[in-house]
Amino acid sequence: MNLEIIEFESEILKDNPLKDPSKRKVALIYPDKPEERPIILYLSGFLSSSLAQLNYQPLGEDMKTKVERLTSEGKLNGPIVVLPDMFTKVGGNQYINSSAVGMYEDFLVKELIPYLKDKFKSEMIGVIGHSSGGYGALYLGMKYPNLVKSIASHSGDAYFEYVYLPIFPKAIEQLRKFKSPKEWLNNYWRKENKHHKEDLITLNVIGMSAFYSPKGEDFELPFDLETGEILEDIWRKWLEKDPVRMIDKYHDNLKKLKLIFVDVGRKDEFNIQYGTRILHKKMEKYGIAHYYEEFNDGHTGISYRYDISLSLIEKSLSYR
Repeated sequence: MNLEIIEFESEILKDNPLKDPSKRKVALIYPDKPEERPIILYLSGFLSSSLAQLNYQPLGEDMKTKVERLTSEGKLNGPIVVLPDMFTKVGGNQYINSSAVGMYEDFLVKELIPYLKDKFKSEMIGVIGHSSGGYGALYLGMKYPNLVKSIASHSGDAYFEYVYLPIFPKAIEQLRKFKSPKEWLNNYWRKENKHHKEDLITLNVIGMSAFYSPKGEDFELPFDLETGEILEDIWRKWLEKDPVRMIDKYHDNLKKLKLIFVDVGRKDEFNIQYGTRILHKKMEKYGIAHYYEEFNDGHTGISYRYDISLSLIEKSLSYR
């Protein structure tokens, strides 16, 4: 398999509010004859970049090695795997449009995917993601079934009550020390050590606020910093973007997909197993064909699960 890293200049991401780069690195893993092969876009979790899948993995495999092994074992025929860097100053990406972060949904569907389709002469697009990337896969599949044909969500964010409410109090204690969330964010990026647990929790809450409750180029927190009270009007904006709510609006779109694969660890540290079970039950209720699996593991260190989703996605995209 070939590995090529390109720099993609985005017009849509120019002048984004956070002044994050509009020129984005995108890694392409592809066979010698890539034309008309299925294209599989991988979206990373929060606090990471899809490019991290190229890193040496002493306890596992990097993505290129994985694709090569699966191909040699006959489990893949040689798809095109795409790893876009979409990291932002709020800690990552939810792969949706936000006036406070940037139009990353538009970047994917109006720029990057059309470029890939033209470059590789293929209409068969699949999206795989983990955590926030799994959320992105679900979101894009719900909204763009004529563009994204198959999706796989590994531990994708769902049922926000269990995912986010438990971490709000910890973020509140950190944010109360500053005049504004943006002051906290600027201070965070000046720190030498950016890995303290309480900081990562706070960054996560700021990031989700920037994506789920933007207000112009700023954003609103879903709680009162003085009392901790949940602000229902803002929290409602978050819930509108929760997959277990979105499916009630977009269930017919999901029926158009060639494949929906959803899995989650029974020991997920962010309680995502509950939201995934709710999503599974709703898909059953709406008669949406899908694969659903729970495995005996947690939220991280689960890249071995990509062996399953890569194979299923490629097979689904190989039948027109």
